[in-house]
Amino acid sequence: MIPQKVLDYLLYFALMSFVGWILETCFRSFKEKHFVNAGFLSGPFVPIYGFGAVIITMISVEARTLPPVLGWIVMLLSPTVLEYVTSWAMEKLFGLKLWDYSHNKFNINGRISLKFSICWAALAVVLVAVIQPAVFTRINLLGPYLSHFLAGAFLAYFVTDVIQSVKSVYNFKQFQADLAKLIEKGREFKPSFDIPRREGKKQKLPPEIRRIMKPLSAFPALRKNFKPKFSAFPDWIRERLEERFGKDTDDTKKPD
Repeated sequence: MIPQKVLDYLLYFALMSFVGWILETCFRSFKEKHFVNAGFLSGPFVPIYGFGAVIITMISVEARTLPPVLGWIVMLLSPTVLEYVTSWAMEKLFGLKLWDYSHNKFNINGRISLKFSICWAALAVVLVAVIQPAVFTRINLLGPYLSHFLAGAFLAYFVTDVIQSVKSVYNFKQFQADLAKLIEKGREFKPSFDIPRREGKKQKLPPEIRRIMKPLSAFPALRKNFKPKFSAFPDWIRERLEERFGKDTDDTKKPD
């Protein structure tokens, strides 16, 4: 039997990751004017929100032994510290910068910015004051058997999705390197398999292209270095990619 406290935090992590996915997806979809499945994973979870919620909750408990002002400072800064560390770790792991705040004023190495740090601090206050008590109350109502089942199901899914998502980012990195070699040699990308055209319907993108769509959709920062490689694609593929990503302004807009 897994300790109940561990189960509670695992379910709390899952729910906050799901809430984070909703927030990110709504924000990104509104910004880009089409549905965006935000986040690193394929499923409806953004783990950094789950980790952030767990860390803030743990700090809020420990902070009761600290002077009130110091406790709140530590708690409000923790999401920003987590974001910076996560950005640094992902860049070291993949060799890619998955998000970039360089276009925002008051940023540090493009990993964090004052604007979003203020947003995270505000969410931390709402989390501790409103969300955390309500969520744990409902988790405690589940009972040990249902808690074990839900936690086990989520964990099995989560591990599988993380493995597949890591593979997809490495696949994107390799595909981008292969395109660079094609451009260097003056050659054009050719799909591994011919995709038959259907009358009255858009031609399906080749599997190689479909596999990189998730990282490109999830992380606008990746598009900055990928867009110059559009020249390696046949016209019909380039037009489809430009239709989807060509109007983005994340990497070109002036600092706000």
